[in-house]
Amino acid sequence: MGTTIATRIFAAMILIFGLSACVSPKYVVSDITRHHILPRTPSGESFVVVSSDEEQEESLAFEAYAGLISQRLSGLGLTLFRGESATPDLVVTLKWSVEGPSPDVKSRSTGAGVGFGYGFGYRKGPFGYGYGSPYESRTSTKQMYVRHVDLIIYDGMTYNTENPTRVFEGSAVSTGTNGQIDPVMPFIVQAIFDQFPGASGQTRTVRVEVPPDSEAVNTGQVNSRSAK
Repeated sequence: MGTTIATRIFAAMILIFGLSACVSPKYVVSDITRHHILPRTPSGESFVVVSSDEEQEESLAFEAYAGLISQRLSGLGLTLFRGESATPDLVVTLKWSVEGPSPDVKSRSTGAGVGFGYGFGYRKGPFGYGYGSPYESRTSTKQMYVRHVDLIIYDGMTYNTENPTRVFEGSAVSTGTNGQIDPVMPFIVQAIFDQFPGASGQTRTVRVEVPPDSEAVNTGQVNSRSAK
């Protein structure tokens, strides 16, 4: 009977830990650094999004990412520039890259035990029971990637001159197991514009929760070794 109780308790503990792992939210985490001379409240300035990389500018991916940035800026009160002869107030440039993979090795040790006991007085000996699982050490190796996104905003009147004036510099560095930039880009862009334009000269770590079915939470290959 004692063995059955202990086994049930241990199984319940494993079930609780397993369920908590399944429902844990997933995040895209980015370190955001910003420098700017922008006012805190936009006043309807017009903007256009271009690429600082000629090869990326010709890609369909750039069109999609430019759309994400335009939505964010429009939501902040700026106006998408649609003219041909005039000059936009702001020119937004975008560039991205991915480095890796590089291994990330983590070790974890686990162990569990359950015990109980009782005793009697005169002529009754003590009784006790204990249960323990084998001590386990596990090593996991993940392939990690570093995603870089640079977003620079120029004064539109100076953009095509020899000395264009920068009014905003934003960079995002995000490390994760997904080496594809496309699934995580919406969440990195969201992080860049979190509390925009923010305090100049500071780096903030921004965690953006992603839906469980998003491709952004897909992980790369994980190699595990366990020893008991």
